[in-house]
Order: sequence, then C-alpha cells, then structure tokens
Amino acid sequence: MTIRLGLIAASRIAKGAIIDPLPDVDGVELVAVAARDHARARAAADEWGAGLAFGCYEELLASDEVDAVYIGTPASLHREWAIAAIDAGKHVLCEKPLAANADDARAIAAAAERGDVVVMEAFHWRYHPFIDRIRTVIDGGELGRIDRIDAAFDIPDGRIGRDDIRWDLALGGGATMDLGCYSIQFVRWAAGADPEVVSAEAVCPVDEIDGSLTAELRWPSGITGSIQSSMIAAGDQVEAWLRVIGEQGRLIVTNPLAPQHGATLVVDTGDRIRYEIADSSTTYFHQLVAFRDAIVDGTSFPTTTADGVRNMEIIDACYRAAGLQPRPTA
Repeated sequence: MTIRLGLIAASRIAKGAIIDPLPDVDGVELVAVAARDHARARAAADEWGAGLAFGCYEELLASDEVDAVYIGTPASLHREWAIAAIDAGKHVLCEKPLAANADDARAIAAAAERGDVVVMEAFHWRYHPFIDRIRTVIDGGELGRIDRIDAAFDIPDGRIGRDDIRWDLALGGGATMDLGCYSIQFVRWAAGADPEVVSAEAVCPVDEIDGSLTAELRWPSGITGSIQSSMIAAGDQVEAWLRVIGEQGRLIVTNPLAPQHGATLVVDTGDRIRYEIADSSTTYFHQLVAFRDAIVDGTSFPTTTADGVRNMEIIDACYRAAGLQPRPTA
C-alpha cells in the first residue's frame, strides 16, 4: 500500500517535516499541494514533485487521489482544517501545537474519536530512537526518586522577525505556542504525568504576544520543575534542553528537540559521569515512518489528539498564570 499524501498549505515547515525525509520513507508518496493561491500551489507542487495543485484546501480534501494530509497552517487554522480533513476521511498529520487553545484541541480530539482515520500531532522529537534511550535512563532507577524536572527552548532575539506569524496573536503567535509547547512536552514526558502550573511570568514586546515566558510547575507526586521559552533570548545560540534531577543523580539532555543536529545525554550519579551521543537519523524521518505505520498497520503512537489536548491545557494555564489570555480561535 502506498499512502498518497497531500499538503494543506505550501508552508516552509512542510519542507523539513515532509519533503526532506520523504525520499527515505517507503510507502508514502506526495501527490498534491493546496494553497490559498493556485499559482503558489502549482509552484510548490512542481518544486516538490507533486502532480496535483489546488487553489483552495477544500478541493484537496474532496480529491479521491489523496489518502492523508499534512496540515502546516498557522495554529489558529488547525481546528477548521483538521476537522474538515477528518470528516473527509483523510488521515491527518497536524503540525504542532495541535490547536490555538485547549477548546479547539478538544474539538479536534472529538472529531478524531468519531472518525475512522489516524490523527497524529507532529511533535517529531518523540519519534527519535535517542528519546527511547533517555526514557530507559529515567525509568531504570539510577537517578533515584525524581525531585525536579526543567526544560527550555530559547531562540536569540532577532532570529524571528517581527513580521513572522509567531508575532501575530490572531494566528496563534507567542513563544509558548511555538517553542514552549516543546518545553512542556519535554517535562510531561520525563515525568510521565501532567503538572499543575504554579506561577508564570511573561515578557511581551508586542501586545499580548509573549516574547518569552517562564513557568514554575508542580506534580501530584511532589516533583517540582519549570519550563521556559523565548523568541528574544540573549546570546547567539539556539538552545533546547531537558534536565532531570533525582535523589541519586541527574541527567541533562542537550537538544532533545532535534537529536540529528547534535544531541548529548549526560548522566551524573556522583561517582561517575556518562556521556552518550545521538545518531544522525532525523526526527522527521522517524515521525513520517510512524505516521505510515499507524495508517497501514494500526501501530500505536504517542502524539495522539488526547495528548495534544493535555499539552494545550498546560499552555493555556501558563498564559493565564502570566496574566495573558489563551490564543483566540480563528
């Protein structure tokens, strides 16, 4: 079986998420691109080797030549087009975060529940084998009882221009939406449970748009922690990391987001320090393989709509704790 894939939006992110890994993934073929402008769709389809180009998303969803879609629109549009795709009988790989807010995410999850299709949130990092190695260390007991978990994803100020959609409230902008969604997933995954947001503080260079946000967290088990994300960070390096502190040791992971670009796992148990390095296979490759296998074989996967709802609930809670409102529905 070959899955015939269509792109909802000829977006920049589609190249890294779909186009680049596609040649290495058997059983998935790009057949269509849809954009708001037909000329743009045609240009992208020609560049990326798709035979069909559509000047609106509805036409792609109505096509019998498409089995599955990747939704690469701004987050504020995810609810509309994910539900439309589900209702059209298309499998869905939806870019993160799942929606603009938790209510929208719940609507997508409800549609997924009633639809007979795969709906996967595109948190690509969860699919890299390096992440399984980190899980083994956390679950193996060498750190002892876990006391604290912290994570961050920061991009230097100026890297994301003020004309970027990530600075647009109506399109689901904000550091916590674009970057903090990863930090939140890092700590939720490490703890194996969802935290309560104790407090949060945001810096908003643009009205209602968090250029940066930090939040203090607490888990029912007593674990404490924090997340931070910034589009206005000092320095000149993009940084993503996860730190887990236990009573007998700690681990620090640099770049769990994209291990293929250089990630290290450092485990310090006091009497010894161990280093491990990730392999160069890409998170996007492993994600696309998982999407294919879920469709063809019914293989389970972690980034479900239910998980996406929980992540969005914490994003919304961070905004409220910082005195901001969750991102609006389009």
